[in-house]
Amino acid sequence: MTSPEAGLAAERTALAWRRTAISSMANAVLFLKAAYSSDWPPVSVAAFMATIALLVVTAVCVQRGRVLHSHRRGAWSRGSRGITAVAVAVGVVAVVALVLSIEYAVTQR
Repeated sequence: MTSPEAGLAAERTALAWRRTAISSMANAVLFLKAAYSSDWPPVSVAAFMATIALLVVTAVCVQRGRVLHSHRRGAWSRGSRGITAVAVAVGVVAVVALVLSIEYAVTQR
């Protein structure tokens, strides 16, 4: 729970960061499963890269949520670095997911 001075907007934003962290952890588990079940080494490496990127997303989200919970209203930063890191990591994961789906489509022929 944020401090009363922080307001409801900070509380909602902190909860959104928490939801993003949980969903990225769930997707990391799915990529890890794909890495272990694939027989083609490049797919395993790509899935591990996606897992690492999602762990970065999780760490950034947890840190941003803590900042929003711990500071008084207006005392937190804009979080532009965290948002940029999350955007880049999600972009990497999207590319890896595309590669994995192409690999799956090719091997299912």
